[in-house]
Amino acid sequence: MASYKRWQDSELEFIKQNKDVMSDLELAAKLSQMSSTNVTTSMIRRQRRKLGIVKPKGRRKKIYQSADQG
Repeated sequence: MASYKRWQDSELEFIKQNKDVMSDLELAAKLSQMSSTNVTTSMIRRQRRKLGIVKPKGRRKKIYQSADQG
């Protein structure tokens, strides 16, 4: 029988706060490290939908920082 991940409030908040700056793949990798469980991109996508978060279609625009900013 399949077991389902019980999402912590802190994990859901992390998704909400970083949805614009991280891809689903990056979110999954970071949450896997934080929770010591395997979090997949499908799991992230499902939670985004449940939270009502819609990402724009297409590729994400790269954000470039100049060398003097940091």
